[in-house]
Amino acid sequence: MELLGYLENWGPDVKWWDNNLPGNCLMGCIKAEPFLQKVKPYSSINYGFSFLTTKPDPDQDGCGTEKPAGPCNQWAGDNIYLAEAGKQGSIAVNDATTIQEVSPSIIAIADVVRMGRMHPDGPKRVKIVLGGWSDFARMGTAENGAKAAKLMAKFTEFTFADGVDIDMEHLTPFNDMGNEFEALQSFISTLSEEFEAVSGRWADTAMARKSALQSEYDGLEDWEKTNVKQFYETTMNYLDEVAQNPVPKLEISWTTRFNAFLPEGDKWNYLQPDSGQMTEPFATDDEGRNLWPEVGDLIDTVNVMAYDAGTPDGGTLHFNFSTIISNFVEQGGVPARKINMGFEAGEQAAGGIWEGLDEDKEAGQMIVDRNSGGGMVWAINPDPSQHPEAATQCPILADALAEILKPEYAWGPAPTYTKCDSQGWWPGLSASEELFV
Repeated sequence: MELLGYLENWGPDVKWWDNNLPGNCLMGCIKAEPFLQKVKPYSSINYGFSFLTTKPDPDQDGCGTEKPAGPCNQWAGDNIYLAEAGKQGSIAVNDATTIQEVSPSIIAIADVVRMGRMHPDGPKRVKIVLGGWSDFARMGTAENGAKAAKLMAKFTEFTFADGVDIDMEHLTPFNDMGNEFEALQSFISTLSEEFEAVSGRWADTAMARKSALQSEYDGLEDWEKTNVKQFYETTMNYLDEVAQNPVPKLEISWTTRFNAFLPEGDKWNYLQPDSGQMTEPFATDDEGRNLWPEVGDLIDTVNVMAYDAGTPDGGTLHFNFSTIISNFVEQGGVPARKINMGFEAGEQAAGGIWEGLDEDKEAGQMIVDRNSGGGMVWAINPDPSQHPEAATQCPILADALAEILKPEYAWGPAPTYTKCDSQGWWPGLSASEELFV
């Protein structure tokens, strides 16, 4: 079983400047102490988000000229971003990115991957998310899909992440403007091929990155070396262990909504009797059928968003989680072991209302009884200033699901990494050398 959590790369758990880190945290660096504490229940982490759009907008709700709708331009085929394109350092990866000259985004995400592997409770897998709630940029063509896949493979390689999560929630409306399903099929098939090549040079890449860091460090003045010693020594020691450990499974996961597969003639069979009712189908109903038959064998994990759903008249939808899994298995042909059921405690978007801890715990036991893949939680670290209830309830939910699911490291035996201290550094490099407990 897996317990996956989405890590928000914004909010109070992120610092936005640090003279002692390469790239100065221009794209934000996750603070070690809250990170190590909050990810304890999880076996896997999805780092969100990277973007195709040049202007990410979490308030945009569709394509149009009047707010909250906005432009849905086709991706230019050049850059993957971690912030609005006009911001310094916002380009995470492009064709010009090299292992010697990496972006602030790569520095920041690679450090999260490192702390995941060096977590005092044992290693945790970390993937990079492409898309998310503000990605209203279309790939549009198979050619663009292949270009994006090659960049995401490089992004994975240079951060030493465990794969890529595809969080594209606007496929059906985008398909009316281009060939979005064809583009995503191309993205997945190309990414799978690229991951094979990345795996083949994994250890060499780790040593090349260590060499680049050593050259940087050697070029610093002595006083500068004192200030940055923790980062450079920790990272270079860790990269030795990256090269020594087996190459991890480079995973492709797909995050979709509860209605991706539905039976003919009963489009709302996943609703509980006391649920609010829909009068019109969702635009995205059954869209998984346009993807799974072509590339489902290349998708390792499916994360199902069973939250953020209301009715046009202001009501909320109350889900039958077991029926949703059945729809994916019986209607879509998705193996149950590939499915992570997704939960969100506290505040929800789009009129959704949390069903409560007790019901989620019952769903967790159902996942175990059905021998499904596991659970997913949005989010690991909600910003309490934006979502105070979620900031309180999501950690409680994660602990409860971990107790039921008993999550383990996925895709083979857990690798062996030195455990970091409470500051996220190699043991012995912090002022306090006590391991995090």
